[in-house]
Amino acid sequence: METNLQHEDLLIKLRAKLNEERIKLWESPFTLPDQSISESLKDLSKKFATELSLPDNEVLSALHELQLHSIDRSKANSEFKETGLATLRVKATVPGEKPQVLKIQQKLESVGKGLIESVAKALDVSESRVKLIYNGKVIQPAPSLEDQGVKNGVQIMALIMAVNPEEAKKEDRMYLEMKSTRDDAMLLSEYADDFEDEEYIKLEDQSGKTVELPAAERRALMVGLALHERGRAAAKKKDYPLALVLLLEADRQLSECSSSILASVDNVAVLQLDIAWCYLCLQSLAAAGDAAARLARAERALKRSYGEDHGRVLAVKGTDANERALMMRLHLLQGIVSFHQNKRDEARRLLEKAETELNSLRVDDGAVTALMELGWSLSCARRGLRAARGDVAAAHHYLADTSAARDLQRRKHKQDRESKALGICVDGTPVNKQLVDALVGMGYTRRLATLALRSSNNHVAEGVRLIQEQPELLEDSDIEEEAESESPSSEESLVEPDNQLVAELEAMGYSADEARDALRRAHNHVSGAVDLLVAGKGQPHEGITTDAGNPSTSAASTAKKEKRVKRKRDEKKKREREQALNRLTSVIQHDEDDHLDTSLVDEEDFLAQYKSLL
Repeated sequence: METNLQHEDLLIKLRAKLNEERIKLWESPFTLPDQSISESLKDLSKKFATELSLPDNEVLSALHELQLHSIDRSKANSEFKETGLATLRVKATVPGEKPQVLKIQQKLESVGKGLIESVAKALDVSESRVKLIYNGKVIQPAPSLEDQGVKNGVQIMALIMAVNPEEAKKEDRMYLEMKSTRDDAMLLSEYADDFEDEEYIKLEDQSGKTVELPAAERRALMVGLALHERGRAAAKKKDYPLALVLLLEADRQLSECSSSILASVDNVAVLQLDIAWCYLCLQSLAAAGDAAARLARAERALKRSYGEDHGRVLAVKGTDANERALMMRLHLLQGIVSFHQNKRDEARRLLEKAETELNSLRVDDGAVTALMELGWSLSCARRGLRAARGDVAAAHHYLADTSAARDLQRRKHKQDRESKALGICVDGTPVNKQLVDALVGMGYTRRLATLALRSSNNHVAEGVRLIQEQPELLEDSDIEEEAESESPSSEESLVEPDNQLVAELEAMGYSADEARDALRRAHNHVSGAVDLLVAGKGQPHEGITTDAGNPSTSAASTAKKEKRVKRKRDEKKKREREQALNRLTSVIQHDEDDHLDTSLVDEEDFLAQYKSLL
């Protein structure tokens, strides 16, 4: 990579000299009809080599490269005006190989799929292994190139996996993984309104306090956050092609959300840093413009989230040591982008700032080991030591206190959700959770206990009386739904009632038939069977028939059938969202502050490389 950077450095210097002296290499006297090296070009090379203190042959080769590129671009512009065929430069990044630059001609009115096919054919790979990126967005197959902002002469980034069968198989999974992550997150967001007592993905600020998501934007937020986490997981494994595709899709989703929702969290800033980091690791120099825009956006977002001079973070956490890790990476990336934009003084200033910040983040390996022996992870140990300025005992207390504070916020959030799910009594007071638990301990289902306490204004004795003597005063639809939730499917109707439990219910005064019906529907759970019997929802006894011609009876039967269908649908939804959650959590980092940690190894390498060029 260092050789590539040195060559890029030389090209940057020569472009600056050419612009400064207003020299056009594609015009006379520097060009020859056969595009060979002219004497004028050789003279210019000697002049620049002396001024830059560089070998003449290297400067001449680089000037000729720039000249050929300028001639090609001039021809491409003329051809585009005459024929409408745009010439696109596609830089294909293949792991383990030198990047290739392809020249593809395509009409801008054609759809993205045509360009994908052309690149795949030129590289002799399957289309599924090609992902094209331009201006920070993945080129989609269906829209036209023009609609996706592609113009004549632009450079496009192509991500191609190696021909190794295992790598090819991995690349084929790229789209499937992104689609799976997106679909799973969308599934959870869609069901969030159906099951308000359950929560799968949530947004937290620096203190661990939950940021409420408006229903209108919940889907985009949840999908964006899930894709971001999945992309970070891929980047940790150095799978930068997959990471970049996932991160760009996450950015597209989050861009649909209002800025006010994300102002109190640093997700947007971290996402922009992660995308710029992938560009760097993939050596995508053509993306410097997009990277610069993203880093400026990240800087603004961090200032909003952390406050001026990190005042908000200091007020919440008492230290901004770990947030400085993000600032260090921001300044490092900004310095590197400035270098590629030939802003050398700015690059030097930013890299020196990043180096100072990096040195302040170093921690002692022995201290890290000591904290890990106390049960903390490697990531937590580093963050704790940075916050405590290297003091092991203080770091341990800091991590314990931070964890406890976050847990407290989460318990409070959970209690608030539970309280909201229990509802309000007739007199306007919240239903008492402890009293609900007490009734559940007496054998009633939670739903029936909740309804009774709502109607009795949290009076337990009155609630029990209502259940036993006047169940009709409770909400019929809710009781019916509770009873239906206990009813078995066609397969479950084969459940054989336990004779001992039948005897227990008979001792309570119910007939054997009633007891058997209730136990069958309650899967031999005696408390559920009692609830069904008390609520008067037992099956009809033998000899009792329904009047098919009676409209009220027919309507009741239809309502029961609809409730059974709804119950089965809800059960299916629950299974689906639990499976989706398992798939997401299997690849997502569970350490909330993991984005604030870094080993500094990669940052040190890039810093050393670019400092040597300056």
